[in-house]
Amino acid sequence: MKNENILEVTDLRIRYGNFEAVKGVSFALKRGGILGIVGESGSGKSTVARTLIGLNRDFSGKIECLDRMAMVFQDAVGSLNPRMTVRQMLEEVISHHPKAGLEIPYLLSKVGLSEAVLAQYPREMSGGQCQRVSVARALATGANILIADEPVSALDVSVQARVLNLFRDLRRELGLSILLIAHDLAVVKNVCDEVCVMERGLFVDVGDSDTVFTRPQSDYTRRLLACVPRIDRISPV
Repeated sequence: MKNENILEVTDLRIRYGNFEAVKGVSFALKRGGILGIVGESGSGKSTVARTLIGLNRDFSGKIECLDRMAMVFQDAVGSLNPRMTVRQMLEEVISHHPKAGLEIPYLLSKVGLSEAVLAQYPREMSGGQCQRVSVARALATGANILIADEPVSALDVSVQARVLNLFRDLRRELGLSILLIAHDLAVVKNVCDEVCVMERGLFVDVGDSDTVFTRPQSDYTRRLLACVPRIDRISPV
Protein backbone atom coordinates (compact mmCIF):
# COMPACT_ATOMS: atom_id res chain seq x y z
CA MET A 1 0.00 0.00 0.00
CA LYS A 2 1.31 3.43 -0.94
CA ASN A 3 1.98 5.69 2.02
CA GLU A 4 -0.51 8.33 0.88
CA ASN A 5 -3.37 5.82 0.63
CA ILE A 6 -5.49 4.97 3.66
CA LEU A 7 -7.64 2.44 1.79
CA GLU A 8 -6.82 0.29 -1.23
CA VAL A 9 -9.20 -2.09 -3.00
CA THR A 10 -7.89 -4.48 -5.64
CA ASP A 11 -9.95 -6.59 -8.06
CA LEU A 12 -13.06 -6.58 -5.88
CA ARG A 13 -15.67 -9.06 -7.14
CA ILE A 14 -19.05 -9.66 -5.53
CA ARG A 15 -21.61 -12.26 -6.60
CA TYR A 16 -25.18 -12.96 -5.56
CA GLY A 17 -25.72 -16.51 -6.74
CA ASN A 18 -25.11 -16.49 -10.50
CA PHE A 19 -25.25 -12.71 -10.72
CA GLU A 20 -21.95 -10.83 -10.59
CA ALA A 21 -22.83 -7.45 -9.09
CA VAL A 22 -19.26 -6.12 -8.98
CA LYS A 23 -16.88 -7.34 -11.66
CA GLY A 24 -13.37 -6.63 -10.49
CA VAL A 25 -12.96 -2.99 -9.50
CA SER A 26 -9.84 -1.42 -8.05
CA PHE A 27 -9.42 1.99 -6.41
CA ALA A 28 -7.56 3.82 -3.68
CA LEU A 29 -8.68 6.46 -1.18
CA LYS A 30 -5.95 8.91 -0.31
CA ARG A 31 -5.42 9.93 3.30
CA GLY A 32 -7.43 13.11 3.80
CA GLY A 33 -9.06 12.78 0.39
CA ILE A 34 -12.64 12.51 -0.85
CA LEU A 35 -13.31 9.86 -3.49
CA GLY A 36 -16.67 9.62 -5.21
CA ILE A 37 -18.18 6.45 -6.67
CA VAL A 38 -21.06 7.44 -8.94
CA GLY A 39 -23.58 5.35 -10.84
CA GLU A 40 -27.25 4.70 -11.38
CA SER A 41 -29.30 2.37 -9.19
CA GLY A 42 -28.13 -1.21 -9.65
CA SER A 43 -24.65 -0.25 -10.84
CA GLY A 44 -23.02 -1.91 -7.80
CA LYS A 45 -21.79 1.16 -5.94
CA SER A 46 -23.72 0.57 -2.70
CA THR A 47 -22.72 -3.09 -2.81
CA VAL A 48 -19.09 -1.92 -2.74
CA ALA A 49 -19.83 0.33 0.25
CA ARG A 50 -21.57 -2.42 2.22
CA THR A 51 -18.71 -4.81 1.54
CA LEU A 52 -16.09 -2.34 2.73
CA ILE A 53 -17.91 -1.79 6.01
CA GLY A 54 -18.26 -5.55 6.59
CA LEU A 55 -21.98 -5.99 5.90
CA ASN A 56 -21.19 -8.34 3.01
CA ARG A 57 -18.43 -10.89 3.52
CA ASP A 58 -18.98 -12.96 0.39
CA PHE A 59 -16.46 -11.40 -1.99
CA SER A 60 -13.12 -11.96 -3.65
CA GLY A 61 -10.27 -9.53 -4.11
CA LYS A 62 -8.18 -7.56 -1.67
CA ILE A 63 -9.19 -4.81 0.76
CA GLU A 64 -6.39 -3.06 2.66
CA CYS A 65 -7.36 -0.46 5.25
CA LEU A 66 -5.09 1.46 7.62
CA ASP A 67 -7.73 2.92 9.92
CA ARG A 68 -11.20 2.50 11.36
CA MET A 69 -14.19 2.97 9.03
CA ALA A 70 -17.72 4.10 9.85
CA MET A 71 -20.84 4.33 7.70
CA VAL A 72 -23.29 7.14 7.05
CA PHE A 73 -26.41 5.64 5.50
CA GLN A 74 -28.75 6.95 2.82
CA ASP A 75 -31.92 6.83 4.92
CA ALA A 76 -30.90 9.04 7.81
CA VAL A 77 -34.23 8.77 9.63
CA GLY A 78 -34.52 5.01 9.12
CA SER A 79 -30.95 4.37 10.26
CA LEU A 80 -31.60 6.03 13.63
CA ASN A 81 -33.36 4.21 16.46
CA PRO A 82 -36.87 5.76 16.68
CA ARG A 83 -37.12 4.90 20.39
CA MET A 84 -33.94 6.70 21.41
CA THR A 85 -33.19 10.37 21.80
CA VAL A 86 -30.14 11.89 20.17
CA ARG A 87 -28.38 11.91 23.53
CA GLN A 88 -29.08 8.20 24.07
CA MET A 89 -27.86 7.29 20.58
CA LEU A 90 -24.60 9.18 20.94
CA GLU A 91 -24.02 7.91 24.48
CA GLU A 92 -24.49 4.34 23.27
CA VAL A 93 -21.81 4.68 20.58
CA ILE A 94 -19.42 6.52 22.91
CA SER A 95 -19.78 3.74 25.51
CA HIS A 96 -18.71 1.16 22.92
CA HIS A 97 -15.73 3.23 21.75
CA PRO A 98 -14.23 4.74 24.92
CA LYS A 99 -10.73 4.85 23.41
CA ALA A 100 -11.90 7.46 20.92
CA GLY A 101 -12.28 9.81 23.88
CA LEU A 102 -14.96 11.94 22.22
CA GLU A 103 -17.70 13.83 24.06
CA ILE A 104 -21.17 14.84 22.94
CA PRO A 105 -20.65 18.63 22.87
CA TYR A 106 -17.60 18.17 20.63
CA LEU A 107 -19.49 15.89 18.25
CA LEU A 108 -22.44 18.27 17.98
CA SER A 109 -20.14 21.20 17.28
CA LYS A 110 -18.46 19.32 14.44
CA VAL A 111 -21.75 18.62 12.66
CA GLY A 112 -23.32 22.01 13.29
CA LEU A 113 -26.03 21.04 15.77
CA SER A 114 -26.95 22.67 19.06
CA GLU A 115 -27.48 20.79 22.31
CA ALA A 116 -31.21 21.46 21.92
CA VAL A 117 -31.46 18.36 19.70
CA LEU A 118 -30.24 16.02 22.44
CA ALA A 119 -33.73 15.49 23.87
CA GLN A 120 -35.32 14.93 20.46
CA TYR A 121 -36.31 11.72 18.71
CA PRO A 122 -35.69 11.19 14.97
CA ARG A 123 -39.35 11.87 14.12
CA GLU A 124 -39.03 15.32 15.68
CA MET A 125 -36.13 16.41 13.48
CA SER A 126 -35.76 17.37 9.83
CA GLY A 127 -34.04 15.09 7.34
CA GLY A 128 -30.97 17.34 7.37
CA GLN A 129 -30.76 17.25 11.16
CA CYS A 130 -31.09 13.46 11.16
CA GLN A 131 -28.26 13.16 8.65
CA ARG A 132 -26.05 15.37 10.82
CA VAL A 133 -26.83 13.14 13.80
CA SER A 134 -25.85 10.14 11.67
CA VAL A 135 -22.53 11.80 10.89
CA ALA A 136 -21.97 12.61 14.58
CA ARG A 137 -22.71 8.99 15.46
CA ALA A 138 -20.13 7.82 12.90
CA LEU A 139 -17.55 10.27 14.26
CA ALA A 140 -18.18 8.99 17.80
CA THR A 141 -16.53 5.68 16.86
CA GLY A 142 -13.23 7.47 16.35
CA ALA A 143 -13.17 6.47 12.70
CA ASN A 144 -10.89 8.36 10.33
CA ILE A 145 -12.64 6.99 7.23
CA LEU A 146 -16.27 7.80 6.52
CA ILE A 147 -18.20 5.80 3.95
CA ALA A 148 -21.21 7.90 2.99
CA ASP A 149 -23.74 5.87 0.99
CA GLU A 150 -26.08 8.23 -0.88
CA PRO A 151 -26.13 10.59 2.13
CA VAL A 152 -28.09 13.38 0.42
CA SER A 153 -30.39 11.59 -2.02
CA ALA A 154 -33.42 11.88 0.29
CA LEU A 155 -32.88 15.60 0.98
CA ASP A 156 -34.01 18.65 -0.93
CA VAL A 157 -31.48 20.61 -2.97
CA SER A 158 -30.67 23.35 -0.45
CA VAL A 159 -30.17 20.80 2.35
CA GLN A 160 -28.05 18.63 0.05
CA ALA A 161 -25.63 21.49 -0.44
CA ARG A 162 -25.29 22.08 3.31
CA VAL A 163 -24.67 18.40 4.09
CA LEU A 164 -22.10 18.10 1.30
CA ASN A 165 -20.33 21.18 2.61
CA LEU A 166 -20.32 19.50 6.03
CA PHE A 167 -18.33 16.57 4.62
CA ARG A 168 -15.90 18.98 3.04
CA ASP A 169 -15.51 20.86 6.33
CA LEU A 170 -14.89 17.62 8.24
CA ARG A 171 -12.15 16.67 5.81
CA ARG A 172 -10.50 20.05 6.27
CA GLU A 173 -10.89 20.29 10.06
CA LEU A 174 -10.34 16.66 11.11
CA GLY A 175 -8.32 15.25 8.22
CA LEU A 176 -11.00 12.65 7.53
CA SER A 177 -10.86 10.46 4.44
CA ILE A 178 -14.27 10.09 2.80
CA LEU A 179 -15.72 7.65 0.28
CA LEU A 180 -18.86 9.28 -1.11
CA ILE A 181 -21.40 7.12 -2.95
CA ALA A 182 -23.86 8.97 -5.20
CA HIS A 183 -26.17 8.36 -8.13
CA ASP A 184 -25.56 11.61 -9.99
CA LEU A 185 -22.40 13.49 -10.83
CA ALA A 186 -23.70 16.84 -9.63
CA VAL A 187 -23.48 15.64 -6.03
CA VAL A 188 -19.75 15.00 -6.23
CA LYS A 189 -18.63 17.70 -8.66
CA ASN A 190 -17.31 20.27 -6.18
CA VAL A 191 -16.74 17.92 -3.25
CA CYS A 192 -14.61 15.01 -4.51
CA ASP A 193 -10.96 15.07 -5.48
CA GLU A 194 -11.33 11.92 -7.56
CA VAL A 195 -14.30 10.16 -9.15
CA CYS A 196 -15.03 6.59 -10.27
CA VAL A 197 -18.05 6.25 -12.55
CA MET A 198 -19.66 2.82 -12.25
CA GLU A 199 -21.86 1.02 -14.77
CA ARG A 200 -23.09 -2.56 -14.37
CA GLY A 201 -20.42 -3.52 -11.87
CA LEU A 202 -17.48 -1.93 -13.69
CA PHE A 203 -15.67 1.39 -13.57
CA VAL A 204 -16.03 3.12 -16.95
CA ASP A 205 -14.36 6.42 -16.00
CA VAL A 206 -11.75 7.01 -13.31
CA GLY A 207 -9.76 10.15 -12.65
CA ASP A 208 -9.55 13.45 -10.86
CA SER A 209 -12.82 15.33 -10.70
CA ASP A 210 -11.91 17.96 -13.30
CA THR A 211 -10.83 15.37 -15.83
CA VAL A 212 -13.93 13.22 -15.46
CA PHE A 213 -16.19 16.25 -15.83
CA THR A 214 -14.40 17.92 -18.73
CA ARG A 215 -13.00 14.94 -20.64
CA PRO A 216 -15.20 11.89 -19.94
CA GLN A 217 -14.01 8.70 -21.62
CA SER A 218 -17.27 6.75 -21.79
CA ASP A 219 -20.65 7.35 -23.39
CA TYR A 220 -22.24 6.39 -20.08
CA THR A 221 -20.47 9.23 -18.25
CA ARG A 222 -21.44 11.66 -20.98
CA ARG A 223 -25.08 10.62 -20.57
CA LEU A 224 -24.89 11.15 -16.82
CA LEU A 225 -23.37 14.58 -17.35
CA ALA A 226 -26.18 15.52 -19.70
CA CYS A 227 -28.67 14.83 -16.91
CA VAL A 228 -26.83 16.82 -14.23
CA PRO A 229 -29.25 19.11 -12.34
CA ARG A 230 -27.82 22.43 -11.35
CA ILE A 231 -26.99 21.67 -7.72
CA ASP A 232 -23.36 22.38 -8.57
CA ARG A 233 -23.96 25.80 -7.08
CA ILE A 234 -22.07 24.58 -4.00
CA SER A 235 -19.41 27.19 -3.59
CA PRO A 236 -15.82 25.93 -3.55
CA VAL A 237 -13.82 26.38 -0.37
